[in-house]
Amino acid sequence: MKALNNIRQKALLFLLLLVAAGAAKAQSHEFAPVGAEWYYERLYREGWNYTGVAYDRFRSLRTVEINGWECKEIELYQHLDCDGLVNPYTELRYITQEGDQVYEVENGQRLLLYDFGKNPGESWYASKYDVEVFVIDTSTMILEDGSVRKAMQTFTLDDNLYINNIIEGIGMDRSLFPFYDWEGPPPCMHSQIRCYSEEGIPLIASDTECDYEIVAIDERFDVETVAMNTIVENFLRIDFSKMQENIKQIRISDAIGKTIFTKETSDTTLEIDFASKPKGMYLVQIVADTQTINFKFIKK
Repeated sequence: MKALNNIRQKALLFLLLLVAAGAAKAQSHEFAPVGAEWYYERLYREGWNYTGVAYDRFRSLRTVEINGWECKEIELYQHLDCDGLVNPYTELRYITQEGDQVYEVENGQRLLLYDFGKNPGESWYASKYDVEVFVIDTSTMILEDGSVRKAMQTFTLDDNLYINNIIEGIGMDRSLFPFYDWEGPPPCMHSQIRCYSEEGIPLIASDTECDYEIVAIDERFDVETVAMNTIVENFLRIDFSKMQENIKQIRISDAIGKTIFTKETSDTTLEIDFASKPKGMYLVQIVADTQTINFKFIKK
């Protein structure tokens, strides 16, 4: 009887291990399943002045074999270039996945892009970009279908390539692949993920069309009259103290023209909390006695 009980206990333990293994497997996510689409907002400018909004679309086209690796062929498509001109552009890249690790495949080599198995305090080395990516925090993100994904907050010591939130099975929240953002004034700035879908089912949704574009925004900004911070992390600060006429109203709208803030004011300074607002470009209108002054800022 004792021997029979031992057999039963071992069988039960084996079944529990199978269930645990099945659960662990169910938690891993296929990266870039065929048909997956990403849309990222991209801002373009002249010098340091932002003049319009475009998008990058990534699409997983098919599965191919490279050096024995099962790879996904990823197409990048851009409709407007970094000057805001209609200039359709496509580019193909290849990625492969092994467990929690996602690699770019280039020139017959696998180059680590993401490691979704990392936790706070851990890091991975992205050899293509010659940078060590540190995970400083993790959280969870609920997608449109109710599923939950891990999100990693990352940073690097030498540049801004991986200063992002990285979503398990989806990638960075600013672009699928790293890019250099602050060398220059860059002609384009990637801003935020708009939409992500698999098999046509939205998992990250936008309030507007995923592929909306704004060719140009009228801008009148006199730096001798109004002072403000054009890159905003937590607070937008506006100083009207040099204005020669009375301020009546402040209006702020998002990149597609939706008004998100209005205030009647006669103050000479104003501080607006933007910490919880989505990343992207915003338009501020200062309505005075005889004129309306427009300027733009970026929420990082």
